[in-house]
Amino acid sequence: MNLNEKRMAIIGAGNIGKILLERLLAVGVPTDHLVVCDSDPNRAHTLADKYGVRPVILIDEAICEADAILVAVSPKSVADVIHTIADQLLPDCLVISFAAAVPLANIEALLHPGIPVVRIMPNAPSLIGLGMNPVVYGSSMTSEARKLVDAILAALGETLVVQDDQMNWCVGLSGAAMRSLLPALEGMIQAGIEAGLVEAHARKIAGRALLGTAALILNTDLSIDQIKMLTPMQTVDETTLAHIYYDAALQAKSKIDMLQKKLTEL
Repeated sequence: MNLNEKRMAIIGAGNIGKILLERLLAVGVPTDHLVVCDSDPNRAHTLADKYGVRPVILIDEAICEADAILVAVSPKSVADVIHTIADQLLPDCLVISFAAAVPLANIEALLHPGIPVVRIMPNAPSLIGLGMNPVVYGSSMTSEARKLVDAILAALGETLVVQDDQMNWCVGLSGAAMRSLLPALEGMIQAGIEAGLVEAHARKIAGRALLGTAALILNTDLSIDQIKMLTPMQTVDETTLAHIYYDAALQAKSKIDMLQKKLTEL
């Protein structure tokens, strides 16, 4: 599917909204096919001015007439946004939620029957088209809506279809995990700088080491232990480090579970 022919409305001008806007423009979606809105009009105008798209308010007809509405607001704002636009949506309008902690069924319940709904969980590397973006498809998906989702996902990077009750795990495994990995890179870069490398070179060495290791996981069937033996020098307590990252993913899921429970009660 050619995204250039589709009109899309981005609701939310924060980090995820910015990622979506940059990627859609990067793959050739015309600026006049994109609109952006936010509960803070100044933030919407700032983002719109930066990328040359039109800022709108939530009840603007440009949102209701879009082929796809990309909901990139905070989890606590999703219900209010969906409730506001639900009665104005065209029957074949695609609604995509990028919010954590808001189950697909909750969104579908706020919309008229038959509206195709999708959940996507992007991460920071999606900003450069190298993200991991787990996706859940709703019960009213059409083949045309699926093609549009697939085209949007292709602009963000890789994807994997998961169950809705697995999405909270995906936050820890894909979204929050990146933040957990950065201290390792930070320490490697600092060591390189102290060894006399300029920062750009230290960043390149550390980044390529992490990227190359990931490539071995993705492009070979070697076990973790076999990959470890390719570099037999052990420099850290690997068991402790593995538990740290496992616990980080577990804690991220627990936090999202708690947020989801709180939002459901509200």
